[in-house]
Amino acid sequence: MFEAWQLAMMEDYGLMDTNTGLINRVARRLAKSANDVIETEEFRAACYQSGVDPDSFTQKDLEQLQRKLNELS
Repeated sequence: MFEAWQLAMMEDYGLMDTNTGLINRVARRLAKSANDVIETEEFRAACYQSGVDPDSFTQKDLEQLQRKLNELS
């Protein structure tokens, strides 16, 4: 089985289907964008490419996404 630190790293890189893992998956895709401002279309495309439903994001999820993007940039 995996150690706790291994599971945390997998979630951080978006390899797990937990809420945080899915948000991190989208954040890592958006972090590759050359744009300073992420438009709705780009956000939705990153979600679809990551296998995440963009309509499932709550305000709290968007705030977590923003924190992860700030961390990655």
